[in-house]
Amino acid sequence: MNIARTSIKVRDRRGRAVTISAKQILFFEGWSNYSRIFLSKQNGFVSSYTLKEQQEYHPSFWRISRSHLVNPEHIVQMDLHDMHNSWVELSDETRLPVSRRRVKSIVTLSKYFNLALA
Repeated sequence: MNIARTSIKVRDRRGRAVTISAKQILFFEGWSNYSRIFLSKQNGFVSSYTLKEQQEYHPSFWRISRSHLVNPEHIVQMDLHDMHNSWVELSDETRLPVSRRRVKSIVTLSKYFNLALA
């Protein structure tokens, strides 16, 4: 399935349907068969889609670890020099770890998209 989505629909705490633009999403965090959606200016949401499904729906997002799928538009800084202590920092100052096996692919993507490494 390769359907790129520009928005996602979720339910808020009161059960109302809310549409979120993909540009508002900082990152997804995997929670077994669910994923948490972290937004730039609001509280997050929980989705019944797995992280793998979110990655299929949002192919422009980068999988940086088993637990995190990041929107590259919100990456402000990266340190990928040490394979055992690599991280990305997002626009809300959240630092997320990059897994050792994904460092090379993230370095390649960052060069392609002209993102600066720390």
